[in-house]
Amino acid sequence: MKIKLLFSLALVLTVIGKSAFGQACTPDPQYPSTSHGIHPDSATNFVQGYANQAYTQLVTIVVPQDTTPPFPPVPIPWDSTVLVSITGLPNGFTYACWNNSPAPNRCSWPGGTIGCAIITGNPTTADTGTHPLQVATQNYLGGSTTPINYTITYYKIKINGPSGIQNLDASQFMIGDPVPNPFGEKTEIDYNLPKVCQVSVKVYNMVGTEVYAYSGRGQKGVNKFFFDRNGLAPGMYVYSISNGEQVITKRMVISK
Repeated sequence: MKIKLLFSLALVLTVIGKSAFGQACTPDPQYPSTSHGIHPDSATNFVQGYANQAYTQLVTIVVPQDTTPPFPPVPIPWDSTVLVSITGLPNGFTYACWNNSPAPNRCSWPGGTIGCAIITGNPTTADTGTHPLQVATQNYLGGSTTPINYTITYYKIKINGPSGIQNLDASQFMIGDPVPNPFGEKTEIDYNLPKVCQVSVKVYNMVGTEVYAYSGRGQKGVNKFFFDRNGLAPGMYVYSISNGEQVITKRMVISK
């Protein structure tokens, strides 16, 4: 793995920081320890948002144990990557990191580990437009205490005007908010698929434990998913829907 990839992997910290909510996340299991990098990558980029609809983006980080520079081609241990700052998020958006360490929500990942981060926010019509992100990171290699500084600029969040799930661009994979939310026993979640594909739905509690999983075939266009709390305790939960290429995560609340 070349130094260039090391720098791009630093992008892992694009979405890492201290969250006012302290919200945990769970890495997407479709990315094994050998898929070094950040998911979604720069080609897929972050999911678009819509005014007046809660926004969530899950990022999975797979950190290699070492990197090999062009010259000399000798592997160098990759010690860690640390977030310095992130700018450009829409107003009111926040982000939280998770690295499964004894002190979760720390904004760094050691080499050879898998972590995740989650961006959340509630955009308004004033946030409509494209928000380029700038992320300053520090990377530590080969036991050195002098960091390699790098700023990542290719991620962006686009906020569209108000729209119901029925009016979404047919080429976009999008999921709507639960209706109702909060809910007592059942809620309905609409999601749009640009093509027929296998879909997985997962629900996690606020400590990152998976409490529900479903897998099935989704049809092109708007699909409906009905979720039954099935004895789950009241509180906030995170639900994610994957189309096999992208994962979108949002929040829902079970009332008493």
